[in-house]
Amino acid sequence: MAEPFDAVILAGGRGSRLGGVSKADLVVGGVRLLDRVLAATAGASSVVVVGRVAVPDGVLLTMEEPPGSGPAAGIVAGLDAIAAPAPRTLVLACDLPDAAGAVAALHAAAEADPEAAALCVRNRDGGPEWLLGLYTTAALRRAADAYGDPRNRSVRGMLGPLNPRLVDPGDASGHDLDTWADHASWNAHLRRRNAMRPPEDPSGWQPFVTKACEAVGVDPALVDTDAILTMTREIAHAGARPMAPVSAYILGIAVGRGGDPEYLRRVLEDAATAAPLPPQE
Repeated sequence: MAEPFDAVILAGGRGSRLGGVSKADLVVGGVRLLDRVLAATAGASSVVVVGRVAVPDGVLLTMEEPPGSGPAAGIVAGLDAIAAPAPRTLVLACDLPDAAGAVAALHAAAEADPEAAALCVRNRDGGPEWLLGLYTTAALRRAADAYGDPRNRSVRGMLGPLNPRLVDPGDASGHDLDTWADHASWNAHLRRRNAMRPPEDPSGWQPFVTKACEAVGVDPALVDTDAILTMTREIAHAGARPMAPVSAYILGIAVGRGGDPEYLRRVLEDAATAAPLPPQE
């Protein structure tokens, strides 16, 4: 049986290589990146997000002090936000599109080796992915206390003394998302993976989408219905209801010219919701 755990998600990064875009709010494969990471914390006793971002009900929200003082400070802020700590703490960055699979590997490793104080997914260079790790809360707190002031200091410096056991994530990936090239690559990967699964269609609209795509020679696997509906819904809720279908049309033109669908949806949503509404007659 899995040991009780809390989760601390770090979402305070600047996203400098993405032009300052909030990584947590970036949509990947039709789902907000933070929501993908939150899904990986299923079963946690407490979940804390460290950053300035919208979170679902039941998720705690805090901020490192001062804001922007780095992930080591963020981990400490997350630990401090939990009133009744569980025996283990899952520490995650917010930019892990395949967090769920990697976290499952961490839990399996913890069950196989319950004495391990620190477990981290092995990164592409063969070292520990510090922000994709499962730690005993006591060891994590001791490391933080021994490190002293964590502001603008490295996570490796704080967690390195824990000498984590490295975990192979198997078919999952512990790779993060840092650039627009990563964003495009992850979207392509998730589209391929989703194309291998039977489509989920709780709304019952998939036959319409399939038929319409066949009529105009488009691969239905390229049409992310949920993401498009989310975009148009956000635009409509902002008060620009007549522009929702217009935005979908603009999206189609832009994608047809070779643009990245996820990036374009985000840009269109931001542009449409920020546009002034026409005066009321």
